[in-house]
Amino acid sequence: MGSERADAETVRRALCCSRPGCECQRLRGNRHCPVSRHGRGRGDVNPSLSVTSNEGDVLVHCHGGCSQEAVIDALRERELWPRGMGGSSYPPNTPATLQPCNLANYGAAKGLPVDFLVGLGLSDVNYLGRPAIRIPYAGADGTEGPVRFRLALGKGADGTDDRFRWKSGSKLQLYGLNRLGAARRDGSITLVEGESDAQTLWLHSEPAAGVPGAGNWRNDRDAPHLDDIGIINVVVEPDGGGVALLESLRRSGLRDQIRVVRLGAHKDQWPLPGRPRALP
Repeated sequence: MGSERADAETVRRALCCSRPGCECQRLRGNRHCPVSRHGRGRGDVNPSLSVTSNEGDVLVHCHGGCSQEAVIDALRERELWPRGMGGSSYPPNTPATLQPCNLANYGAAKGLPVDFLVGLGLSDVNYLGRPAIRIPYAGADGTEGPVRFRLALGKGADGTDDRFRWKSGSKLQLYGLNRLGAARRDGSITLVEGESDAQTLWLHSEPAAGVPGAGNWRNDRDAPHLDDIGIINVVVEPDGGGVALLESLRRSGLRDQIRVVRLGAHKDQWPLPGRPRALP
């Protein structure tokens, strides 16, 4: 490779396949991870590598769990990354809390195409002088309901969480009530915490709904929307919030329909690791 810098567009083109309809064909879609042992040696069938640029630096991140070193080494083998050039990944050296919270950075962090996010109604806004993302929640009939603003891409360095605000007057509900028709036809749905995990599943045409924060599940409000869906796969994140959500679901009428999926370190990965298990 003649240049002393990697080129994001060159990398994106090289990691596209020829399969019609593959996500990698989208302008801002993920690309196929070049690491040979990806997917236990089966390769990256469902594109999981985000390739973006920031002020001339190429940022690559495998949402399937491949290390940064492995990705850069694989790119070098294909002469897509200069030998003397270090690696960059998302987030770059600047902490996520200092990156502007906009659709471009959010999409890069989550591996979600910006045009897909716009199609879901997300938009860049200014929130009290800060760049933010407006995330509307649609009701079962498709009309706009509560609105959540995302103000930061990650938690603070000290662990404080100042990422979200609700629009004044918002009455909380599940995220994705307008998309439950597919779940009823399939007989199953995946219940996740927050918006980004639901968006990731929708990108892969998987029925999903998001709880607006693990502590915000309400049996009387939320369970009736899911009681006619045979299997509810509940993704439990490895924190106190996940435990709280499970405790609430144990007390709900949905108990027999629930299957538990524990992610461990595999957040924002598709397909989901492990096998769903009945609620203990």
